[in-house]
Amino acid sequence: MEEQSEFNICGVFVQTTPEHLGSVETTLAQTPGIDIYQTEKDGRMVVTIEDTPDKYASETLTDLRSVDGVLSASLVYHRCDIESQMSEDITL
Repeated sequence: MEEQSEFNICGVFVQTTPEHLGSVETTLAQTPGIDIYQTEKDGRMVVTIEDTPDKYASETLTDLRSVDGVLSASLVYHRCDIESQMSEDITL
């Protein structure tokens, strides 16, 4: 029987101030499991967070809220799949 593992992906809205935008963006870009999709000059950011081998996406989201300069990090989307099922869905 093939081992199945859970895969989580979260869409997150991050709010910072324009003054902290650069440092927050750098920190998030260096954080495993986080991808930045959109950044606005007023401090709004859209990111995704995925599970990594060392940390669940939910833990990364919790840690994100304590990044210096982050005012809020709100979960707006979550999807949980089983990796072996995802492979089957993607197979052409």
